[in-house]
Amino acid sequence: IRSHEFSFNHVFGPESTQNEVFDEVSTFVQSALDGFNVCLFSYGQTGSGKTYTMTGDHYSSTHKGIIPRSISHIMQYKETLAGDLLGNIQ
Repeated sequence: IRSHEFSFNHVFGPESTQNEVFDEVSTFVQSALDGFNVCLFSYGQTGSGKTYTMTGDHYSSTHKGIIPRSISHIMQYKETLAGDLLGNIQ
């Protein structure tokens, strides 16, 4: 049997909240908006919560996952850019 060593940037425990997870990875969203290629890799056993972490509970603002929070961030960024553009035109 060969042994392998792995390293991780961050590991979230079962008590982690959706907000804590998004706070940790939200810089990826901004980097993508800034033109960089980004990748978020989620690994775990079946039933460990990968899909829930990505999508969350669509009916709860507290339990939204990474994808809906990312879309909200992108839309807020769009509104900020539109406001800046309009402010510069006037």
